[in-house]
Amino acid sequence: MSQKGVREFLLCGECEQKLSKYERYASLVLNGGLELTVRREGRLIHLEGIDYNIFKLFALSILWRASVSSLDVFDQVTLGPHEETLRKMVFNGESGKEYEYPFILSPIIHEGEVQEALIVQPTRTKLAGHQAYRFVFGGLAWVFLISSHRAPDVVTSASISSSGKLTMLPWELADMKFIVHMAQELSQQGKL
Repeated sequence: MSQKGVREFLLCGECEQKLSKYERYASLVLNGGLELTVRREGRLIHLEGIDYNIFKLFALSILWRASVSSLDVFDQVTLGPHEETLRKMVFNGESGKEYEYPFILSPIIHEGEVQEALIVQPTRTKLAGHQAYRFVFGGLAWVFLISSHRAPDVVTSASISSSGKLTMLPWELADMKFIVHMAQELSQQGKL
C-alpha cells in the first residue's frame, strides 16, 4: 500500500509513530509482505493469519482520522460520540470485540485487475439498518459499520475475526453504483 492520497497534519510526532506501526503492518497484509493463508471459495477470498488487534486498529485509525479531519474530502464522515470512543481505542491499543465497529473489505476489479490507484471520497450509507461509511483506497472498498448496537452477524462474519480470519468478496468496478454515480457527477461538472 503506497502512501498516496490526501494529507493533513493531525497528530504529534509520538502519536504518528504509534499509528505508523499499524500502517506498516496493514501494508504488509495488503501487499503480500506477510505469510498468510489464502483460500478461495467461489468468489470469496479467505485470508488467515492476520493479527486481529493491529489490523483492526489500523482500520479504526483511518475512520477516526477521517472524522477529525478538517479537509472537505472527509466532510461526510461525522462519527458524533463514536469519535471519542474510537480515539481512545486507537491510542490505547484496544481493538474491541468482533462486533464492535466491524468493517468489510472488497477488492475492486476492472478488466481483471485490482484498481489500486482508485481513491474515492468517503460517503455515508446504511448497512443492515446501521450507519456506515464507505472508503475506497488501496484497491479496496472499506465499509465501516458505526452503531451503538451490536452489529448483525452477517456483517461481523464478513469482518476480521479475533482468530485472524478475513473474508473478502471482490466487486467489479462497474457494479459499484456509488462509484459509477460519483464518476458521472464529476464528469458532468467537468472535473473528470
